[in-house]
Amino acid sequence: MKIMITGSSGFIGSHLKERWEAKGHQIVEWDRKKGKELKDIVIDDNTDYVIHLAAWADVRASIERPDDYWQNNVVTTTNIQRICHEKGIQLFYASSSCIHAWSKSPYGISKKVNEETAFPGQIGLRFTTVYGEGARDTMMIGKLVRNEAKYATTHVRDFIHVSDVIAVIEMLMNKPVHMLEPAYDIGTGIGNRVDYLANDICGYDLPVKEGEACEALNNTADITLLRDMKWEPKINIIDYLREKIILLHQ
Repeated sequence: MKIMITGSSGFIGSHLKERWEAKGHQIVEWDRKKGKELKDIVIDDNTDYVIHLAAWADVRASIERPDDYWQNNVVTTTNIQRICHEKGIQLFYASSSCIHAWSKSPYGISKKVNEETAFPGQIGLRFTTVYGEGARDTMMIGKLVRNEAKYATTHVRDFIHVSDVIAVIEMLMNKPVHMLEPAYDIGTGIGNRVDYLANDICGYDLPVKEGEACEALNNTADITLLRDMKWEPKINIIDYLREKIILLHQ
């Protein structure tokens, strides 16, 4: 298959690229780190799938730069949706669990708009909090593993490992499009307070702060639709952290 991945150098995108190239698929990368800006995107007619992951994802930063988030997350995605629709190419695009509290931030608004402008058969992927090798250094799980966190919050977060995310994407790609819903929550269906993971599971003694108003207090996914397709996550965040903390102290 010929698959275009936008954001192919990013966290999820790089994992997908490596996995699918190993399977023999032709991967077309579109990533600003490769010198390819989203505003200039060209999609070949013989593309089988477009996996659109490129976006700015920092909720707090979006408050400071709302116009930039609109341009990068909305204008470019709307264009990709239109091109895929006109060419009859199957599109899966990154939405977010922020969709359930979209009005709290320009980032959330951008993802709400993405879902509103999607054409029939274009599938939104509402990721919760993805972790694993290659995640941004600013992500909480990586900070806990490296013992770099300065504080923890009272947020409840649904942490899903990148390998489980890939499993969901592949499962959805293998389904007839007429059987799919317009968007799917992609998480484990289990939420944990961040301060519980930091202090009770990892054994730290971090100061605890309330979550910021711009962020959802709880992003636990409703994965009923995924379970109806016989999917369950394979990696539990508590087991993952315990294993990593043991290695940290060896």
